[in-house]
Parts: sequence; structure tokens; C-alpha cells
Amino acid sequence: MIKQVFNFKDLASKVVNPKDTIGEAWLYFLGAVSWLIILGTAAMNLRTFLTYDANSPAVGPVYYSALTIHGWAAMLGLVPDAAIAIIIFSMYKSKLSIVHKKLITALFWASNLGLAVALLGDPHTAWYMYPPLAIEDTSTFQAFFFYHGSLMALAYGCLAINSAGGSIAALTLVIDAYLTKKKDEKINIFAAYGVAFALVIAFTLPALTAAELWYVLAVLFPSMVTVNPLLWTILFWFYGHPVVYYVPFPLFGALYYYIPIYARRSLYSEKWARWNIYLLAIGSMLIWVHHLQTFPLPVDLRAWITLSTLLLASGSGLTVLNLGLTVLTGQGYNWKDPLGLTFLVALIGFIIGGVQALPLPINLINGVVHNTYYVVGHFHLVIWTLILVGFTGVFVDLLKETNPSLNFSAKAKKIMLAGIIWWTVPFVTVGYLMSVAGYLGLLRRVIAYPPMFMPYMDAMSLLAEIGIPGLVMTISAAIAEYVRTGRSVGVSVSSPSVSPPALFASRDGINLIKNIKENIKDKNIKENLVNNKINSSG
Repeated sequence: MIKQVFNFKDLASKVVNPKDTIGEAWLYFLGAVSWLIILGTAAMNLRTFLTYDANSPAVGPVYYSALTIHGWAAMLGLVPDAAIAIIIFSMYKSKLSIVHKKLITALFWASNLGLAVALLGDPHTAWYMYPPLAIEDTSTFQAFFFYHGSLMALAYGCLAINSAGGSIAALTLVIDAYLTKKKDEKINIFAAYGVAFALVIAFTLPALTAAELWYVLAVLFPSMVTVNPLLWTILFWFYGHPVVYYVPFPLFGALYYYIPIYARRSLYSEKWARWNIYLLAIGSMLIWVHHLQTFPLPVDLRAWITLSTLLLASGSGLTVLNLGLTVLTGQGYNWKDPLGLTFLVALIGFIIGGVQALPLPINLINGVVHNTYYVVGHFHLVIWTLILVGFTGVFVDLLKETNPSLNFSAKAKKIMLAGIIWWTVPFVTVGYLMSVAGYLGLLRRVIAYPPMFMPYMDAMSLLAEIGIPGLVMTISAAIAEYVRTGRSVGVSVSSPSVSPPALFASRDGINLIKNIKENIKDKNIKENLVNNKINSSG
């Protein structure tokens, strides 16, 4: 019992304060999973209020509290942690490493604890924190239920620490990738996407930090500092649009890396994939203004919105074409492997979610569906498939890299495959239900809606309840196999494989060496007999 306690403390210490690159990946992966649990719990709670047909007005603040916790945990917690985790792992897969380990670890804890402190104030502002309601502190509307006065400044200051921590961490990864890259050696496509979009994070996330610090000053010095709503909104959306790509674009690198493995051929065009980085990275930072299409914008700016958004969509289309041709011209895609299926589902999910976004840049259409569940259905389809299923695939490979002895049993593979399908089918259906309801006029972010949409809400909640166990099954089966295999061969996080001395000191190792020697000896005897026969005949 005492030995187990010490082992747990040792393992916890390695997770909390990792000593190597793969340990840093673990830290950020676990942070992302923690926020996923929090945002999922908040989502199911807010859906409870949406499906109860006898709500009183007093339920409103509780609903908006759950909605904001869901949004903040997703966009300020899960997204940066998941993006950085994937980027670190992509570096590890390309033999790059983290030089500034202590800094990356400190930034993780500062960023995540900052968000936790802000959430403890029970915010009611939705994840985008639009002014002036986000800094109101009156009896009519409260930005935070528990934080008032200077405590509101503390909350926004903590959010500034959260976003600043993410941007500095991303910039540090770019620097470390440069420092550890071998000269004249090209990094693999996974790391190329990871490092490129770490640079995008480092460049755009400070805009959110500036917006949050503006709130701090406005709360502390209301007579001296005024928040201009339009300028604040521009500052926010310079970050707010690229953030939706923080996880998907590094996952594009993962798709380029893994899909050829399971298609049993090389990537159809690596040149396309690498040139596409420039289009996606630059384009993602130029089209944020399409979030303001309900504003009174000039006609020429509206034309730019449509053109630039479709141009960025062409980069995503090129990714789909490249990967689609890789699958179709391969030697039979191995979807029966859990990793093969996760990345195939991630690709298909991105296609079906992305197609729904194609009408949105068109001004006439956007004005109709901009604030409806149509948009909610679009981005949740991408979240539930590309982001969460793709993230799961990378996490499973992290388990395999940490423990090279890990080999999933046939039973575990079946459970993982079933779990992926179990998750995907209900949630894809939910996404389409959302979009149909939005097309019919269901507004998002409201708790009071016409009774005709009650069957849609009930179906969404029921299917979500059905689908959640699927992803849990897949991840749990993978972790269970990791633990089982680790115990059987004495594996730990810091020592993921059996060392040669341990192998050779064992009885099995000695027998293995004897068999190898005997095989070599037999082979040499046979070769000598053949040579003698050739010489005698000559």
C-alpha cells in the first residue's frame, strides 16, 4: 500500500512538472480533457433548461451561467490546451523537442488557473464578452454573479493571464522548434502544420489579451477609461475568428501524416499540403470581418467578405482533395484499425461540417441565418468530428508513443471502433437537426423559443445523451490497454519501453539470444555447404 502511494506521488509529480517533451504533451492533453469534461457538463445542464417546458423567469440567469461556462471552458480552456498539446506532439513526432520546459509548464498552470479564477465568479456574458453588458454591475444585469467592483477587474485580469499564457507558450514552441531542428533536414508534415499555426496563435491571441486588459482599466478607472464597443469588437474578432482554427489546422497536419499510413501509400501531393499552409495561415487572419455581417458595413467590404472567405475555403477544399485522392488511390484504407477510423471520421466530419459553411459568406444568406441554430449546427459538426474525434486519435497515438510495448488486443480494438461509431452517428444527426431548426428560424443563445421547436430540442438532448458514452468507451478502452500493458512489462510514463539490459538479464532474453545465435550458425553452415558444392563442381 505504501509503495503504491509513493508510485502515485511520483507519477503525479511527473505529470504536474514534466521533464521532457512528451511529458509536456501529456500535461496539455490532460488540461484539454479536464476542460472538455467541464464544458460537456455545462452543455448538458443548459440543455436541461432548454427542454423543460415550464421554466420560470428565475431560470434565465442559471441558463446563461451554464451557457457562458460552456463557452469559456471550450474557447478559452479546451481550444488553447488542445492546440498546444497537438503542436507539442507533432514536434515530438518530427524529433523536435522543447528547450524551455519550465517556462512551458509555468505558462500552462498560469493560463489554466487564471481561467478557473474567472469562472468561479459565475459569469453571464457568453464566451465573446461583448461590451457594455460584459462590464455592467447593476441590479438589472450583472456580468458576474459573485464578482463585483474591483473583483470584476481581477476576473478580467485573470483572463488576460489566461490568453497571454497561451500566446507566449505558442511563441516559445516556435522558437524551440527552430532551435532543435537539424540543419538541412525537413520536418514532417505534421510538425510543419503544428509550428506554422503555433505562430498564428502567437500572433492573434494577444488581441484578446489587449481587449481583456481594456476591461480591467475600464472597471478600475471608469471615469478615465471608456470602452468603445466597435473598436473592442474589432479587436476581439481579430482573435475570435482565427481561434476557431487553432485546433483544426494542426489536426490537418495530423490527417496529412496519419491518413497515408492507413491508406498504405504516400500522401498524394506533399507539395500541395506544404504550400497550403501559407493560404490557410494568412487567410485565417484576414477574414474575421465576416463575423460582423449584421453590422451596417460598406458594400465593398461585404464583397471582400465573400471573396476572402471563399478563398480560405478553397484551402480547406484543397486539403480534402489531397486527402481524398490519397484514400481513393491507396491500397485499401485500413479503417479497422482504431487510429485509421478516427482520422477517416475526422476527415469526413470536416467535409460535412464545412459544406454547411459555404453559403455563410454570401451576404443575403448570412443575414437570414447569422444568429440561428444553422450556424450552431455547422460549427458543432466540425467540433464533434474533426476536433474531438481527431483529438482522440492523436491522444491514442500519444499512449502508443509513451509505451512502445502497447499493442491493442482484438477485443479492445472492437470496443474502440464501436465507440467511435457510437459517438459519431448520434452527434452528426444532432448537428443536422440544429441546422434544420436554424433554417426554420430557431434563434441561438435564447431560452425562450416557439413551441414548434420543442421536438427538435428534445431530439438533440436525447441523441447527445446516447452519443456521449461512445467517446468515453474509445478513450477508456485505450487507457485500460495502456495500463494493462504498462503493468505487464513494467512501463512508466518516464520509461515507456523495456531497456536492453533488462531484456538480456531475463531468462527469456537469454533464450532469445541463444536462438538467434543458433539460427546464424545454421545459416553459416548452409552457406558453406553450398559454396563447397559449387567449388567441387567447378
